[in-house]
Amino acid sequence: MRAFYRGYHAATGRRAAQVRRLHVMRETGRFAGKQGLCGTPGWGVTQSPAVILDPLPAEPPDGLTWCNACVGHAAFLVGVLDDTVAAVAALHDRGPKPGTTPPEGRCGRCRQTRPLFSFSWMPDGWMEFKEIQLCARCHSLSALEDEDGQLDSGPLLEQIGATR
Repeated sequence: MRAFYRGYHAATGRRAAQVRRLHVMRETGRFAGKQGLCGTPGWGVTQSPAVILDPLPAEPPDGLTWCNACVGHAAFLVGVLDDTVAAVAALHDRGPKPGTTPPEGRCGRCRQTRPLFSFSWMPDGWMEFKEIQLCARCHSLSALEDEDGQLDSGPLLEQIGATR
């Protein structure tokens, strides 16, 4: 297996600050040797050549971290994904539990400072989902507006527009 990261400038060979991930190179299928297992392009462009590391290093170079998606795909390809999942599950059971308290902020509907939950809907005639942070009360009220399998976003949009 090989790895790569994006270089930045062909003349200086220095890496740009936005280059942070080390990707595992795809060796089979379409774009073999030119793409990461996560789909990140690995071909060079005019001022940003790909830096290929052959063989795959045990540690990423200074300033880089592993691409999580590539590592997961590589674990599957070499047959250790099940063992890795079991190890992560065992560590998770022993370690501290992440907090389940939602972040506090200003509700997008009632404008009160409360714990917030993400609420998404697709307004009629729109082609993309909209998302807003709502408190538990407003979240449940907005969910009740969905009586026919489709969210009636009119009251929600009116309430949001009236409070801004």
